[in-house]
Amino acid sequence: MLKSRSYTPPAMPRFTRQSARVKLIALASYFTMLPFTAVNAQTDDDAARNAGASDYALLCAGCHEGALLEAPRRSALALFSPEHIVESLESGIMATQGMPLTRAKKRDVAFFLTGKRFNESVTKPVSFDCSASLAVGAPLDQPPLWNGWGAGVNNSRHQYSETLLTPDNVGELTLDWAFAFPGATRARSQPLVTPQAVFVGSQEGVVYALDARNGCPIWTYDAEAEVRSAVILDLDAQGRPETLLFGDFAANAHAVDAQTGELRWKTSVHEHRLATITGATAVADGILVVPVSSLEIIAASRNEYSCCSFRGAVVGLSIATGEILWTHFTTPPPQPTSKNRAGTQMQGPSGAPVWSGITIDIKRSLVYATTGENYSSPATTTSDAVIAIDLHSGERRWVRQVTTNDAWNGACSTGGFNCPEEKGPDFDFGAAALLIESKSGRDLLVVGQKSGMVYALDPDADGALIWETRAGSGGTMGGIHYGMSSDGEGLFVGVSDLPTNNPYNVGEGQPGIHRLDLASGAIEWRNKLPNVCPETKFLCFQGISAAVSSSPGLVFAGGLDGMLRAFDAESGAILWETNTVQEFGDINGVRGFGGAIEADGPVIAGGSVYVTSGYEKWGEQPGNMLLVYSIKQ
Repeated sequence: MLKSRSYTPPAMPRFTRQSARVKLIALASYFTMLPFTAVNAQTDDDAARNAGASDYALLCAGCHEGALLEAPRRSALALFSPEHIVESLESGIMATQGMPLTRAKKRDVAFFLTGKRFNESVTKPVSFDCSASLAVGAPLDQPPLWNGWGAGVNNSRHQYSETLLTPDNVGELTLDWAFAFPGATRARSQPLVTPQAVFVGSQEGVVYALDARNGCPIWTYDAEAEVRSAVILDLDAQGRPETLLFGDFAANAHAVDAQTGELRWKTSVHEHRLATITGATAVADGILVVPVSSLEIIAASRNEYSCCSFRGAVVGLSIATGEILWTHFTTPPPQPTSKNRAGTQMQGPSGAPVWSGITIDIKRSLVYATTGENYSSPATTTSDAVIAIDLHSGERRWVRQVTTNDAWNGACSTGGFNCPEEKGPDFDFGAAALLIESKSGRDLLVVGQKSGMVYALDPDADGALIWETRAGSGGTMGGIHYGMSSDGEGLFVGVSDLPTNNPYNVGEGQPGIHRLDLASGAIEWRNKLPNVCPETKFLCFQGISAAVSSSPGLVFAGGLDGMLRAFDAESGAILWETNTVQEFGDINGVRGFGGAIEADGPVIAGGSVYVTSGYEKWGEQPGNMLLVYSIKQ
């Protein structure tokens, strides 16, 4: 059952750019003094708020006040409901940090952050102020216009069939309809579009089938954990939507009836307690292929945590039954190594997670997975790599590593004892591989890395390097973060290059969109985007972290600053733009507000562009929107 949420944030102070260590000491001193400086005759609210402030300073402030870039800032946490924060501390992403806290203390932390008391009796569903034109059970018989992460198993992210949107009329795009996700401060599940319905996941774990004409819910399914990745449709023999497939943040794979939203099966794909699914699944030959990452990279920031034991994995399941057919681990089993300075036993190797989407090579019966860094020493030959896996057996065919000796975890940002001796450079792959047939007929496997480098590999020669090009300066925040697009001639590369004082950056940052020649890797044009950010308490930057998408003559990209733009594919000129960082009013009965565009890219389908807006991690602008822009016919 969905619960109504309040989105009015309290006024928050703006923090200066002092060192993380000095800031943490000052904050801890301030918060822990609060209970002692309060008036003796405290009310219950005063006591709870001050107790929550003290526990927040002890267990949470070290990350959420800016020391760990990935962690949402306190101003973003204030947008959550207290129920959401307590759930996160008990069984969600912050469960490890919440272990020392009693249930009452978790409620105090939530009260301190949100100014609202935890209410166990809140059961009122959100009232969607609209009606879908399709009733539950009405036939959805139209094949998808954009399916999964990359509009096909090769992940080109190019909409070849788009004929309505052109460089001449793209400037006429206007907001057609919008959907505000209840209880959300980020929206990063890329929508799947059919002529009748739009399928999309949410931060609250609810998957929606929305009417494609007006965004009103046809049905909802509660996955009980956040659904970050793009969902994918498996079709029946007649090409009609049959099964909706996706992974959740608790490392479960789901199969849901696309017509009704009824669960068919649910399977846990990894035994590690911090395992998660952030990348998009893929489907071929009756097999659902699932990438597996983990939250251990965050837990490692605690000195008493035995770092690290997670092994990245790719898992093949039967679409019909949910049975696990094979599991391919990216590292060997971890073994005890040394003890850290706190006396905690450390383990390794570990990590090499797969937090990006899966690419399937039908012709060669291969699965391509791009991996992240190792979490602990020793570094392996499978981190920061492309791994080719047999689709039917799960056996490794070949591996091509592009950065060696990359071991890194959250302790490297906070000065914790679990930072491995390699200390980065944290150049893992967040972007899925693109399998593209060039105009010459040659197949290329193209990958973009957080280092700022783009590589073209030969799938017929065990991933041998064909060319490499530096598109950005790189860093822990990219470089190339979530994805590129190609029409078979050009390769369109979004570059974040968010300044993070990374010592491994190379050259001047290139935040923006760039076109490379697919055959040679030569840079054909660059569009280094302007800084249009207003004064704000949130991080705002013009770089492109989210995946890029394209259609004939056009390139679409959303920025960390919330700007959504259309570019001319031949020249790189901006043809249309809109700022999604704004209030959208009461949309479908929920207050709608846009923010940063961080991960999933625009979806181009039938003369419309679909994009999610809002991302509260890394100190960025929160939001809860799915926005649809169309040309009025």
